Amino acid sequence: MNSFWQRLVNNVLAREIPAAMDYQLDIGALTDRGTQRVNNQDYIGHIRAQDNSAVLAIVADGMGGHQGGEVASRMAVERIMESQGDGRQNKLTAKALRHRIETVNTAIYKQAQSPEALHGMGTTLVVLAIEQGMAYYAYVGDSRLYRVRAGECRQLSEDHTVVAEMLKAGLITAEEAAHHPDRNVITRAIGTYPNVVADSPEQPLVIEAGDSFLLCSDGLYELVDNAEISQILTDNTAQQACQSLIQLANSRGGHDNISAMVIKVLKRTSPAKNTPITRA
Repeated sequence: MNSFWQRLVNNVLAREIPAAMDYQLDIGALTDRGTQRVNNQDYIGHIRAQDNSAVLAIVADGMGGHQGGEVASRMAVERIMESQGDGRQNKLTAKALRHRIETVNTAIYKQAQSPEALHGMGTTLVVLAIEQGMAYYAYVGDSRLYRVRAGECRQLSEDHTVVAEMLKAGLITAEEAAHHPDRNVITRAIGTYPNVVADSPEQPLVIEAGDSFLLCSDGLYELVDNAEISQILTDNTAQQACQSLIQLANSRGGHDNISAMVIKVLKRTSPAKNTPITRA
């Protein structure tokens, strides 16, 4: 067990957890190339404590010709997960998540300069960390993070797109934004410039039993609306929810790669155990 998770488990075992903190996470993850794409440039991953009290979850949507998008998204996810286990940046805060993303950006940008097959590659990314009753997140691009609480689905991330900026400025309506021809034109991505600014709230979210979080690529949310996300996350286990969401998107055309990671916050039904982390 790496040092971060060992400290976390030791802290849990050393004291009684308040009732509000006595939870476990149900985690689901699935990615699909869709019905119209030859390959899948999305890449997802998570690392968690096996007592299901903490998780670091990531969804990346790669872009670039040949295999560039696949390389960029895989690099982003794997390097962020590796940084969780190397003992250098184990504190899960908004600042730490932004630092990891900025470090990954530098690595991908350097590799994107050569060879020619990888030139111009990049990726969007959204990352969520939950530990000790708090949720931290950061993002670049238009991969999204949602939270469903008490039946209400709320988008926590903000898209880095031309259309999102137009909507924020009041130049178009939400309905116009949903069907705008430039809605997929992103203004910020990992690996396309030497430096990138990742967005995240400075204050973490306090999680509640019953909360559900969804990390996803645009291939999902362009075909599944908030009400459907809320219903599916509420009615299913985390893995079943991922399967249902992707199946629904594919039934409506599946024109892009589709990725979903669902984390549900449940009341703990059995005592936490001192068990190692797993990676997926």
